Amino acid sequence: MATKRPAAKAASTKRAKAPTKAAASTKPADMIVNQTAMAEILGITPRRLRQLEKEEEVIVSDGVGKFHVGRVVQAYVAYRSEGAVRKSGSESMDRLREEKMLDIRLNRMRKDRELISLDEALSFSDELVGLFVSYLTGLPAEITGVPRERQRLHDIIDKGRLKLADRLSKKIGTLRTGSEDPDAEDED
Repeated sequence: MATKRPAAKAASTKRAKAPTKAAASTKPADMIVNQTAMAEILGITPRRLRQLEKEEEVIVSDGVGKFHVGRVVQAYVAYRSEGAVRKSGSESMDRLREEKMLDIRLNRMRKDRELISLDEALSFSDELVGLFVSYLTGLPAEITGVPRERQRLHDIIDKGRLKLADRLSKKIGTLRTGSEDPDAEDED
C-alpha cells in the first residue's frame, strides 16, 4: 500500500525584498528602537530606562516606547559621567576632605600626646627654666658664707641667666613665626 505524501509547497513566486539603499546606509546611531532593545543596549532594565525617562528626565523618547539610539546613548553617558563627578566631588570638595582628614589626624596625635601646641610647650619650658634659674640663684649661698664670694658667684650665674634668656627669646620667636633659625647652622 502506498501512502500519500503531502505535495511539496510550490516555490513562492514572491521575491524577498532587497534592502533599500536608505536602509543599508542607516548607521546604528541613527536607528530608532523600542524600549526593550534600548535598555539592552544601555545594559539596564526596561524599568530603569522608563525611570530615567519619566522621573529623572535624562532620556528623551521619540514617541511612546521609541528611542533614537545615538541621542539616548550620549545622554546616558553624560548622566553617568555627572554621577561619577557627583560621587567623588569637585576639587574644592577634595581639598575639604583632605583638610578634614588632616584635622582628624592632628586631633588623634594630640590625644595620643604625640603633638602638643606651641603655647603648651613654651609654658612647660618656661616652668622648667624658671625652676632651674631659681635653683642657680640660691646656689652661691649654699656654696660659701663669704659675702664677697657669694656676689662673685651670683654675677657669674646672672651672666649665664641673661645669655640663656636671650637665647630662649630668639628660639621662641623663630618657633612662633616658623622662620628658619639663623643660629641652626652654628650649632652643627
